[in-house]
Amino acid sequence: DEIRAESFDRGSKYNPPRTVTLDSKFEGAVRISPWPGYAVMVIKKTGERRVVQHPATALLDFNETLLPLSLSQGRPKEDNRIYKTVYISVTNNTVTDRIEAETRDLCRVSVDVAYRVNFEGDDPTRWFSNQNYVKLLTDHMRSKLRHVIKQTGIQDFYQNVTTIVRDAVLGEKPEEDDRPGCVFDENGMRVYEVEVLANEILDHDIARLLVEAQMGDVRQQLLIAAMDRDLELAQRQEEVAREKATC
Repeated sequence: DEIRAESFDRGSKYNPPRTVTLDSKFEGAVRISPWPGYAVMVIKKTGERRVVQHPATALLDFNETLLPLSLSQGRPKEDNRIYKTVYISVTNNTVTDRIEAETRDLCRVSVDVAYRVNFEGDDPTRWFSNQNYVKLLTDHMRSKLRHVIKQTGIQDFYQNVTTIVRDAVLGEKPEEDDRPGCVFDENGMRVYEVEVLANEILDHDIARLLVEAQMGDVRQQLLIAAMDRDLELAQRQEEVAREKATC
């Protein structure tokens, strides 16, 4: 028997996708122009380093790169939430955090703060000596504030939380000068201001009792003020009556 092979033609032929060839070589150099208040560090493969700070600009050589930073994010700041950047805000830098602590009478509290930070010193390369300056700052301040709060009673904390935080972070205020602030020798960072954004007593029963006690104090003060006014009015009325009687 004769075996015949059948053949068929495709209705269409395979057309390869269109391609574009890009020239991977760029002409010229990369120019760095930091924003106002920011700085970057340029590193050569030989290990040489230089800092470029606004308003200066720089052209990167072929063997130069920018130092990357990994900054903690969130409130409270967490190590597993990282923001990668090459810029440092050297003036008016704001870092927020949340501190949970325990008072002297074993009450759990929470404080939200905002630190105001400048980078100072004659050697700007020190500013980049810590890859995560946010973690350095918040870890140190958490330890300091927890220590101070541990020595404070819950009622004192509730009434004076702002003063307690400012004294712990910035130092006690002199009579005729500004607070010294907190200086980090590791990287030239200085905390020059701190703001208490919020505070909370985590035990809701104790928080309710403190609010009720404060409201009671306010009511007593208002009552005493009203009684003082009544007394002054009565005394004035008696004075007027005596003056009329002598006329």
